[in-house]
Amino acid sequence: MSKKLISIIVSCALVLSLALVGVIGVSAAIDTDGRYVPSEGVKETHKVYFLMPESWKSEKYNAHDAGAYWWNGSDPCGSLDGTSVGPAWPGYKMQVENAENNIFYLDLPTDVPNLDFNNYLNGGQRTEDAATGKVTYEFSEDQFKAAKQTADVSCQYYSEGDNEYYDSLLDGEFWAKAQEAFDGDDKTFLGKFADNFFEDPDWGISMYLTNMIYVIDPTNTSVSVTGKETYAGEFYFYYGLNEETGKYEYGSLPNYDMAKEAGLVQTVDKNAAPATPDQAATTAPSSDKKDDNKTDSTKNTVPTAGQNPTSSANAVSTADTANSTDNSAVQTGATTAAAVLAVLLVAGGAVLYTRKRFE
Repeated sequence: MSKKLISIIVSCALVLSLALVGVIGVSAAIDTDGRYVPSEGVKETHKVYFLMPESWKSEKYNAHDAGAYWWNGSDPCGSLDGTSVGPAWPGYKMQVENAENNIFYLDLPTDVPNLDFNNYLNGGQRTEDAATGKVTYEFSEDQFKAAKQTADVSCQYYSEGDNEYYDSLLDGEFWAKAQEAFDGDDKTFLGKFADNFFEDPDWGISMYLTNMIYVIDPTNTSVSVTGKETYAGEFYFYYGLNEETGKYEYGSLPNYDMAKEAGLVQTVDKNAAPATPDQAATTAPSSDKKDDNKTDSTKNTVPTAGQNPTSSANAVSTADTANSTDNSAVQTGATTAAAVLAVLLVAGGAVLYTRKRFE
């Protein structure tokens, strides 16, 4: 009888061990510095960069890193409606490309359609009493304002007709030139970004945003009805370090020399100052949105406060339930894994006790 009981307990422990492995296996991997790396189940990634303004940093709240939050696709962050389970706002801490210039990057799963960049600081909730007009903050007004973020960013690819900036580039000929180079033998126009370009069966000539860098427009801000300020920007071709000048560069054309000749190359400037909240126009939520796999990327250059209102950072950053402000990294599924581990320890103790009891 004792052997049978021990056998049952050991079997339960083995099942729980497999459950623990399963929980950890589906979790996003966090490296030793607490930064995001894709989980083992992610099949394909592409690298995207983010230039975080120096003014987004906060000594007071120990905010020195860039964060990224997404709610659809692989390794999603935790959503308010509970449809996805993962790290709460501000999401994942990004990898560092160049610390001195505030250049960060992600090896982002290619099935992630949208994300929000931020300064990896939870600003907490801001609520306003409709009757009295009294405003209260989950943490403080100062922390709420110190937490910076972009509007929702389309991060998979742009197609002709999607993006106002690229649609008007080169007197409106950008996509035509890209199409000509894509179809023809002369790929010069595509430069080192030739692999970015493809022809979508529904949307036509398109380009992945792989190895491109998102730069905010400090004059293009919006304030949501909850009082949260967001910043719009654009993805540009990231050229990296210019060995001659020692400066990092990005620009509007896939071919660096052509961009240089056209005056479309910019030097990375981490000190670009965002607009202050009183300069930003308050906007109401917008329900105009494409499906999750092909969102309207023009909204990134003319942001609205309510894009994806049920799951975007405009909702999350102002209604987040996480109270941690120490910017520690979050291991997806860590709480569940800890619980399973605790059960394993109890089960192991039970095995030892039972063996001694019945021997």
